[in-house]
Amino acid sequence: MLFWHKHVLQSALNDLPNFTPFPDEWTVEDKVLFEQAFQFHGKSFHRIRQMLPDKSIATLVKHYYSWKKTRCRTSLMDKHAKKLSARASNSEEGAVASDGGSEVGSITDSDSEDKKEGAETKTSCGNCAVLCTVAQTTSKGPLCNSCYTHWRRTGATRPTIGPAKPRDRHANSVLARSKRKPPRGMYINHDDLVIISADSPQNGEVILKALDREIVSLKRQVQSNKQTISGLKTKTAEGLGELRPSDNNSRINTRWTNEEMLLAVQGVRMHGKDFNTIAEVLGTKTETHLRLFYAKERKRYNLDKIVAEYEAEHGPSQNSSEQKMEVDGDAGQSSPSSPANQKPSTTSPSGSAAVKTK
Repeated sequence: MLFWHKHVLQSALNDLPNFTPFPDEWTVEDKVLFEQAFQFHGKSFHRIRQMLPDKSIATLVKHYYSWKKTRCRTSLMDKHAKKLSARASNSEEGAVASDGGSEVGSITDSDSEDKKEGAETKTSCGNCAVLCTVAQTTSKGPLCNSCYTHWRRTGATRPTIGPAKPRDRHANSVLARSKRKPPRGMYINHDDLVIISADSPQNGEVILKALDREIVSLKRQVQSNKQTISGLKTKTAEGLGELRPSDNNSRINTRWTNEEMLLAVQGVRMHGKDFNTIAEVLGTKTETHLRLFYAKERKRYNLDKIVAEYEAEHGPSQNSSEQKMEVDGDAGQSSPSSPANQKPSTTSPSGSAAVKTK
């Protein structure tokens, strides 16, 4: 507002009422009452209006669609547990009169079926521990119809943990396509389903809480593994930097240290006048630097004798005469007053140059 009115405070204050938000018709108490009424009556807005008489049905419907987007989603297991708790409360309080709705009719039908099943005697299955009215007597003990059919067909007990894979896929392909499968990575645990579908919903809540704790612990383990992997990657990147060879071009220096001079002499002893190879071994000098070093320090370190010994042992190197002429020419230009450098060099039978310095 200040920027729009060019930082004029009075104009911004005068224009501020035009941008005030609309007052919320729903207070915190109204929202809590709506949630409680929705838990009791579902989408029966006529009954919800009895608890909120100051709200119209249109207002209730509008608030419902804006509220259901923000509320937490419940899974099918939670809904089933709520249905069981509602059935238990209805059975204790008594049968509730039906108002003709489809939902109430289905609830009363299920209550009557539960009462009929409770009146009959039930037997526990020896494989899946499901209470069944009719149990088949086998060598494995009393089995329910599902376990008995699986045992008769395959000769083994029906698995209760993990997805049951049909042995004959061609025969059961239609059933497999029509059967609703859980999402990827989720498996149906028959024992958990039996406990959740029991009369008391507390057992189902215990299992779900244990699964939630397991998920949290696995997420923590995944996070710790990610941190460990990140630390190892950082250490690896830092360690490889020390082992990688640095760029030779950035280390080339024209100054000669005592160590480099000794290495150059040893290089001449091992490689002769192959200045390119000696430069690669040193790393801090180029071929031109080594040629100048040979021309200047040939008398001090007696490099001609070392080269003669190398060529006598290994034979003359390639282009030895050309390298000799270049080195002699450089030496003649560096000291023209020396009579020894002005004398022509004598070539030995082996092809090496012997310069007299007496």
